[in-house]
Amino acid sequence: MATTSAPLTKGLVALARSRSEWAPWLAVLDVTRAATRESAWLEAVPSAPAGSDGNMPLLAGATLSVPTRLLRGWLRTLLRTADSAATATLGVAPRADADQLRALLEAGLLEDTTRIASLAQTLGADAGALGAVAALAPVPLLRACAERWAPHVPGAWAHGWCPVCGSWPAFAEARGLENARRLRCARCAADWPAAWLRCPYCGEDDHMRLGSLVLTLDGERDPAASGLARVATSIDTCGRCRGYLKTMTTLGPTPADDLGLIDLATVELDVAALEHGYARPTGPGAALGAHVSAAGGRLSGWWRS
Repeated sequence: MATTSAPLTKGLVALARSRSEWAPWLAVLDVTRAATRESAWLEAVPSAPAGSDGNMPLLAGATLSVPTRLLRGWLRTLLRTADSAATATLGVAPRADADQLRALLEAGLLEDTTRIASLAQTLGADAGALGAVAALAPVPLLRACAERWAPHVPGAWAHGWCPVCGSWPAFAEARGLENARRLRCARCAADWPAAWLRCPYCGEDDHMRLGSLVLTLDGERDPAASGLARVATSIDTCGRCRGYLKTMTTLGPTPADDLGLIDLATVELDVAALEHGYARPTGPGAALGAHVSAAGGRLSGWWRS
């Protein structure tokens, strides 16, 4: 099957940026993307992962020591950006102290919703709003982990969750002329192979319990829908765990900077899956047992406390 994914994927990025109602979230995604350029995040990542036997992500058991000024500068920038655009309050979170910010970063890293809710109560923030920020807080650190540990990622990976950070994939790519199935993590941007007839969440491989939803989008009534229809018209579903995964047709890997935008631009697929009774699993795919500590260190780049 021939693909023409490069211009189509760019079209989805343009679609995400064209929707005025998405402007607040785009602002948050933009500062997150800028933060991933900061080379100081690499200082927080050990030169080699704690170790993986192919059954745990590379991040499992790791201790990441983030320079205090980097941590404070980044999270306050993120929180202030989110607070200025949010419809729900973040309370005093933008003025949180270093220990609270470290706790928020660690809770986001571990996808610990209970801890995030506790922090929200302490900071007078809406739990949902703080949870959305916490999901993005560790992205620069996780991208640094993926970059530094790239040589250690197993060539063959048998799990549906990310081999670097243990998160569930944001979507799948049907990539290249060979139509290979690749799973993508929107947090660390990792990329790993997967079988087509296998649910990434529960491992179901009985084709009778695996299916797909195919959307019919009206390009005449909604011009943006025609671009979406050519890129991602199917949603892989599992009758066993009731999970779903969006699928994009691509020629090559989606750039790391575009992962969040593509996920946003295809939100219609998420809505359709939910309406049919499917859902993504909550929490991480694998328990990490990782820790974030604050440490002295240089402040490079543009982050300021």
